[in-house]
Amino acid sequence: MISIPVSFLLAGLFAGLAFAALAWRSLPGLSRGLFAGLFLLMALEASLVGMRFAYGFFELLAVQRTLPVWVAPGLYLAFRSLTEAVGRFRRRAVFHVIVACVVTIAMMIPVPVSGYVDGLIAASYMVYTLALIRLWLEGGDCFSQAPTALGTPLRKLLLVAVFAMAATLFVDVWIALLFAQAQQDTAARAVSLASLLFLAIALALVLVSLRKRPKKRKADGIEREDEADSALVETARKVLTDQDLFRDPSLTLTRLARRVGVPDRDLSHAINSVTGGNVSQFVNQMRLEEAARLLVSTDEPVARIQDQVGFLTRSNFYREFQKAYGDAPGTYRKKAQSAA
Repeated sequence: MISIPVSFLLAGLFAGLAFAALAWRSLPGLSRGLFAGLFLLMALEASLVGMRFAYGFFELLAVQRTLPVWVAPGLYLAFRSLTEAVGRFRRRAVFHVIVACVVTIAMMIPVPVSGYVDGLIAASYMVYTLALIRLWLEGGDCFSQAPTALGTPLRKLLLVAVFAMAATLFVDVWIALLFAQAQQDTAARAVSLASLLFLAIALALVLVSLRKRPKKRKADGIEREDEADSALVETARKVLTDQDLFRDPSLTLTRLARRVGVPDRDLSHAINSVTGGNVSQFVNQMRLEEAARLLVSTDEPVARIQDQVGFLTRSNFYREFQKAYGDAPGTYRKKAQSAA
């Protein structure tokens, strides 16, 4: 049976992801802490599962059974913390913590109903899977507390979380049915397969965390569709250029909206309506335009221009610049100089 080494390896990977989350300085401190706590909780859960099926260690079975009803809301709150101000989020977090406490206490009540505890766990995962789907449908600009450049990658990570939650729900129900039919050996093999599945997901997350920044798409040209939205977009563009905000790699939607003097949602809607892209793409396009100008008008090294316009990594800058202008920065400069 392979569930034991896989479970402990999975626990180690989750612990590594916890440290990776703490090191992701682009995210607010509260969000980093929530993601790190979530991964440590998942590491503990994987370790207890391994101890249960490897060594028949059942002394902490009650803890192992209750952890899932904390993992589900923990995952939701970690992503939700990136979408709203701290004060409002704290009120939301208190509500979900109270709900998790109530469900935990309910699991301790000896109810003579087969599948009672598993039903509570399944209900928790189902509710929070739907909550994550609803959050994903709000789009990348919902992550107003994160840097604008992270809107698209965070939405991709959220989609991974949705699939992971749905898979966990399916696997838990499957294993519960096997135990109900007294098929312990089959259930143990199911735990092995589930561990392999989540090991693959964890490895994918590790690979994502090692990448500096996922790619972003070039924003489309501005088309006038509505005077109010167009005026708002032009105001945002002026604020970004006059105050050099676009050069700040930690710029968030909320900070930009406050400088413009409108709610986050209004600015996001206006940029999407006028440009066809999101706020991240809008800001990124301004960075690329400034980089192209500096390449032609100055002799600054490419690496310094990259830093000046707000790109954190060389690979991301080169990839996005070539996508926008058809050439690498150095080649673009040489062609411009030759033409001049």
